[in-house]
Amino acid sequence: MRRSLCATLAIGCALGAAAAALAWALGQTAFLRTVELKTYDYRVRLAADPASARRDLVLVSIDDSSIRRLEPQVGRWPWPRLVHASLIDYLRRAPARAIVYDVLFTERDRRTFQAGEDTWTGEESDLALAASASRAGNVVFAADVTADEAALEDVRGLSALRRDRFFEADPAFESRPGVTLPYAELTEAAAAVGHSLTIYDADGPVRRTAPFVRVGTVGVPSIAVAAVMVAGPVARESIRRKGDTLEVGRAAAPLVAARIPSFYGPAADARRLLIRFTGPVLKDGRPTYADYSFYDLFYSEQQLLAGQAPAVDPAVFRDKIVVVGTTAAGLRDLFTVPFAEGSMPGMQVHANVIDNLLSGRFMRPLGRAGNLGVLLACALAVGIAGALTAVGPTLATAALMIAGLAWASYLLMGQGVWIGVAEPVLGAAFAAFGGTAYHYFAEGREKRRVKKLFSRFVSRDVYEQLLADPAGARIGGARREMSVLFADIRGFTALTERGQPEAVVAQLNEYFSAMVDVVFRHRGTIDKFVGDMVMALFGAPVPDEDHADNAVKAALGMLAALGGLNAKWAAEGRPALDIGIGVNSGDMLAGNIGSDTIMSYTVIGDAVNLGARLESLNKEYGTRLIVSDATRARLKGRYDLRPLGSVTVKGKSEEVAIFAVLPSS
Repeated sequence: MRRSLCATLAIGCALGAAAAALAWALGQTAFLRTVELKTYDYRVRLAADPASARRDLVLVSIDDSSIRRLEPQVGRWPWPRLVHASLIDYLRRAPARAIVYDVLFTERDRRTFQAGEDTWTGEESDLALAASASRAGNVVFAADVTADEAALEDVRGLSALRRDRFFEADPAFESRPGVTLPYAELTEAAAAVGHSLTIYDADGPVRRTAPFVRVGTVGVPSIAVAAVMVAGPVARESIRRKGDTLEVGRAAAPLVAARIPSFYGPAADARRLLIRFTGPVLKDGRPTYADYSFYDLFYSEQQLLAGQAPAVDPAVFRDKIVVVGTTAAGLRDLFTVPFAEGSMPGMQVHANVIDNLLSGRFMRPLGRAGNLGVLLACALAVGIAGALTAVGPTLATAALMIAGLAWASYLLMGQGVWIGVAEPVLGAAFAAFGGTAYHYFAEGREKRRVKKLFSRFVSRDVYEQLLADPAGARIGGARREMSVLFADIRGFTALTERGQPEAVVAQLNEYFSAMVDVVFRHRGTIDKFVGDMVMALFGAPVPDEDHADNAVKAALGMLAALGGLNAKWAAEGRPALDIGIGVNSGDMLAGNIGSDTIMSYTVIGDAVNLGARLESLNKEYGTRLIVSDATRARLKGRYDLRPLGSVTVKGKSEEVAIFAVLPSS
């Protein structure tokens, strides 16, 4: 039994391991990686908690309304830099803790424009913005690192990257051919400058950010990292990479590896940061981060300059980190993110990263080893279930594993842990399929063998029990306690000599049909027909605690059935038949016996021989049904028994008590 269980467990482990290997191999394909990313997005949406967003992060939107309302005063977009200077002056009144400007000011303004009654040149406007930023002392501006090698030419901006402001290049981060900084005066006035590179995954959405990029020998932080440096404040020396972790002050941000394709050479490895989104732009009509229209604040500044009460009090922004960016549809700063509620403006993507870095709340993958462990656990569990149980329980196990994995992945996502689900689900499905195939080819083969052996020799309920549990038959050979019945027709030889062969065979078949029906009704098994003799088994191939009672009841039933047949045959002018029956109980060896080509299920042993001997004793005692003392001792019901004495079994020295069983009156 132990060996059989170990063998079955080994088969289950093999099924699970094969399923896991196949799922892992498919998991390396682009299609399944995309499936995993889509499930990641769904879990992000489920686990998002807008209430956890930092209340000190505020957005200022350059929206369609602001562009439309400011056009009569300052012209069409892009606005003169003087307009942006007014917003910075307004926020300085609060004062805001940091002002993060997600708008590129890489080119000088060459225009001349009218502001009220004054005429301004673009140069004067540029200097006004730089002056406002310098007075505020906490403004972070964006740098462009998206241009390719040909477009940069001599405007790399490397000469403007000062050692006290930027970092040494770290080979773990991706390289860019160049960086275009804000115009010189604005770069000088900025508290910090950070790149605004947007990272797209292969399937389109933004899920990661590059906390640093390399430009030559210089490391350029992202606008979010630069904002944290100013808002923290976090000293430059407190920002460093240690292995797969980026330390930003007290925060330890987990970095993930990415393969970066390049037009200029082979693909390279780089470290990026998964963005843990706190929520969509709007959830149930409420913004995740407080959002103000640029125009409302610009107009409030004009009211303050005019000595009027502002529409929006600057105190609202006291000690806030204010992220300014565009949301107008035509300015193309909207990105697909994991949320289904719509696109997200770039400034809110940066705000989420700032939130992550300041709050120390990050999204980290479980890791290759952890995900492989989950895959193996799911596949092995289902594979072992497939080997040990039937198809239904196997599928139920697979469903439970998948449901448990889904629930666990949702809970872990809420804790900032990304556990892969596509590969484990596929592994469980493959293992379930393997278990089903195993049952069809292995257990199904056993059931077909049982069907071939027993379908015509046992009753329907016994047959169904055998199909449900083929192992219970132990058709390979087993010692059982059971009962055997022998029934033989009296005077059959004389009957065959004086009757027509066709009539004899027809009458014999009618007799056998009636006897078989009686045996089946009492959970018996037809072992064989030998001439006119019927041999039946009780307690094999399926165990039966009442085998002795069922054998005696079947014998009495056979006698009663024969009485009915004789009455029918007499009316038809056919001869009557009489039978003698012997029943014995005890240990017998049951199993498949025969040659390699011809085999049948039968029983052997001294107890079987005694049963045949009892049947023949009916002639000597003038009885019709004789049972042994072993059978009598096992009977649970009440029967009319008459002791006949004792007989000596051939080959044995001891005597055996025998009893006649009379039909109940």
